[in-house]
Amino acid sequence: MKTLIASVMLALIGGAAYSGLHDHTKCEGFLPENDLKIPVGTTYTSGGGITEEEFNEALDRIERVYTPILEARGKTLDVRRLWENETVNASAQQFGDRWVINMYGGLARHEAVGVEAFTTVACHEMGHHLGGAPKYGFFNSWASNEGQSDYYATLKCMRLLYSAEENEEYVKNVELDEYARALCDKVYKVEGESIDRLAYCYRSAVSAQDIAVLFQMLRKMDTKPEFNTPDTKEVDKTSDRHPMPQCRLDTYFNGALCPVSEDIDVDDKDATLGTCNRANIANEEGDQTEGDDSVEDIALPENAGTRPLCWFKPGKSGGGGDLPFPFSEVF
Repeated sequence: MKTLIASVMLALIGGAAYSGLHDHTKCEGFLPENDLKIPVGTTYTSGGGITEEEFNEALDRIERVYTPILEARGKTLDVRRLWENETVNASAQQFGDRWVINMYGGLARHEAVGVEAFTTVACHEMGHHLGGAPKYGFFNSWASNEGQSDYYATLKCMRLLYSAEENEEYVKNVELDEYARALCDKVYKVEGESIDRLAYCYRSAVSAQDIAVLFQMLRKMDTKPEFNTPDTKEVDKTSDRHPMPQCRLDTYFNGALCPVSEDIDVDDKDATLGTCNRANIANEEGDQTEGDDSVEDIALPENAGTRPLCWFKPGKSGGGGDLPFPFSEVF
């Protein structure tokens, strides 16, 4: 009898696992479900939102970079450009070998969204497909969870999208929170370092700031998330769901501050690979201690570049620092 029950349980678990691995439903949207609709033609006195041309240019970048990456895996990228759709969100789906990101015009037209922010959202959706561990629970194991998709967006994706010429021009003209600028400079503005790394950090900080304002507005928060007020919450176990706005800002910015190369890929099982980890952060590639003289008075926060504890639970592992997703080898 016990053998029969065990067999039935294994069959049920195996079936559920197969269903989850082949789930065609959308991964939870970039934003929590909301009823906000922004139609084509909406304008703001602040000049917020991006144009249809900017919408398409951002998604052109995603397609140029990620189409060959997915083709090398035997997959097809399907970027759905839903400009006419009023939805303020974005999402990801998988249909066998066809991997989809749904990018809605309503989000692009929101007054808090700039080009960098919209591009980072597209990177977040690519992160659900390619962001590695930790992933959503037992039964949706194709998708990296929300926090990891945020982290991947600035740790890898945003670094792949812009040319050296674009980066050089961007660094000269960008308007950026001074604290964020100082920390980017502390990590990347060192002798012999490429200007590209600094530009990626600046871009990611700008996008994180815009996204934080978006979160603030949608949640009707009185307090705006800031770079110098990190979330102090520590979770008991890794959370798959959307972190709170300050926690998400921290995640984006830490991804930007992590000096591990975008050429070192993340892993679907081991959360330590291709990332910054608490036990070995001082030994990761890049110099995090020698910064520009103008920012010597600003100390780099402890564990800068790692996933924030407000959604990620670190632990000890052979990979050093952060525990690989505990259920990644079950199915």
